[in-house]
Amino acid sequence: MSEHVAHIVDTCVFVACGRTDNPKFQGLANEAKRRDATFRIPPRVYEELGGDPEMDVYGSGSLPIESAVQAGWVTVAESLDYTDSTVARVMDDARRFIAAETDRSEDNIEKADTAVIGLAVQLLNQGRAKTVIIYTGDQPAGNAAKRIIPRYGFDADQIEWIDGNSFVDCL
Repeated sequence: MSEHVAHIVDTCVFVACGRTDNPKFQGLANEAKRRDATFRIPPRVYEELGGDPEMDVYGSGSLPIESAVQAGWVTVAESLDYTDSTVARVMDDARRFIAAETDRSEDNIEKADTAVIGLAVQLLNQGRAKTVIIYTGDQPAGNAAKRIIPRYGFDADQIEWIDGNSFVDCL
């Protein structure tokens, strides 16, 4: 029932990889295969990447994320369970942490950032992953995941953050 490792990818990684014909995008697909992993994205990330036509960041109707989902190396995770108090509290704490690190109002924190962290804790809390790896180039979000999730009874070594910028540069 439990997956050993869950790989959760933030919007910025896909944006940095570009369209399907970009070598970085192909490199990301190859990296998923190399790791024998399916990259998970929260529904909010999917929407930001064009899964919701009203939020198409490419502006062309071209949906690289859809080709990744269809190819099977990316999956859109289930909706977050906000009735799970651990998920809700971790997301609230992450939003406050990111706001403090960036000197912004909590209302201005991207929902995808907290959704990535929420998905990580949800998978751990439900026993569906023993370890989560979060790929994001957003340093405050990465720091939030590493610092906040362990406060809720998880070991720090169950959460890994890979800097998405460095990761994409190496593809």
